[in-house]
Amino acid sequence: MTPKEKALKILSADRFAVSSGIELTEAAAGYAVCSLRITENHFNAGGAVQGGAIFTLADTAFAMAANNQGNLTVSVSNSISYLKGTKGHTLYATAKLKSASKRLSNYEVEVTDNLDQLIATMTVTGYITGKQHSE
Repeated sequence: MTPKEKALKILSADRFAVSSGIELTEAAAGYAVCSLRITENHFNAGGAVQGGAIFTLADTAFAMAANNQGNLTVSVSNSISYLKGTKGHTLYATAKLKSASKRLSNYEVEVTDNLDQLIATMTVTGYITGKQHSE
């Protein structure tokens, strides 16, 4: 199974991400891009895209990048910085592996929009459990 096929299988089992509208665009070892088409359900009371929607998109991209090789990896620490609101209609989260040891991995995630604006950045520390995702 390719990394993208593996990531698609994992994403299809993530009911929260799927119900939020998140889709997988690209995947390779330690890398993934996910997208979210913004709908009225993603806005907060202030009329901006809800921070939780942006966080979920970024965390899902991390999960797809960290898990697409078969080892179950979970986030143990996430730090997100919201840089600006979006006027676009689609958000993209790009997750890239920066370092890994036997049990810990570090990823950087950038969230941009279809207007090429940087909306948020996230750093994630993942714990590699040593368990395999089921085929």
